[in-house]
Amino acid sequence: MIRAVVTDLDNTVYSWVNYIVPSLEAMVASLCQTTGFPRIRVVQSLKEVYERMGTNDYSFAIQESSIFREFNNDFDSFRALIIEPAKDAFAAARRKYLQPYPGALEGLGALRASGVRVVGLTDAPRNSAEARVRGLSLDDWLESVYTLPGYPLPQAVDERIRQRESEGAYRSKIPMIELPAEHEKPDPRGLLRVLADLGIGPDEAFVVGDNRAKDGGMARNAGCRWAWAEYGTYLSLEYRERLDTISARSATRRHLSENEPGKPLPDPDFVLSNFAQVAGIVQALNAGEALGMQQVG
Repeated sequence: MIRAVVTDLDNTVYSWVNYIVPSLEAMVASLCQTTGFPRIRVVQSLKEVYERMGTNDYSFAIQESSIFREFNNDFDSFRALIIEPAKDAFAAARRKYLQPYPGALEGLGALRASGVRVVGLTDAPRNSAEARVRGLSLDDWLESVYTLPGYPLPQAVDERIRQRESEGAYRSKIPMIELPAEHEKPDPRGLLRVLADLGIGPDEAFVVGDNRAKDGGMARNAGCRWAWAEYGTYLSLEYRERLDTISARSATRRHLSENEPGKPLPDPDFVLSNFAQVAGIVQALNAGEALGMQQVG
């Protein structure tokens, strides 16, 4: 009996690539315009911060970037003239491009309506994951989300942000549980923690994710059935090239399915072309029906 679905978020419920590329490009364009710095200097400086933090969603990369350090001597003008326009450009692009996949919300709703518990499990830092959960109102559909550790606020930050953070203004409506960094997928301990918190066994959980090596490896190591969100791996050559230009390598590895040469990938129990198919699979499994991958691929 499947009692819970544990789903990845990035490139499974929504496309991380389709939003992060134009959002970062918009921010870089703003920084070049306000500072006069060439694009390559801005991009390389930001990528160094993102590489160090392990995420492209680090909200304070500008003030942590080496080429902008000279402006920290007068933080108020730095914030007003450089940081705020860049943040606004990023946020505008994010609002436009960060969207659930077609069928994703319907699929989450169908699972909830059937009484199946739905939990998110992501390798994104808590801050980044929480911002996307709130922005897409996924906290109306998910019971909780498990993440990697969040990043702290830097010293050079708008005091209004520090105050709002302390007041919980950026928190979602659902629990966001931080796992130890060493529990990053495909390590099964994060998933096993989710199952323990839900009070269910591996045979009662169904895992969904786009990354065969990470999501699939984690599910197999924990003894769970899993569905490969193949649709989340579709990426045009143009977007891949733009991503490689602007994204930190560690962040790309974390968010995209990448095969290690010579290392076999775990086979999924099901292959999805749409997240909405999950509810039907779970219903059929609970009814004792025999399913094959070809029926949902």
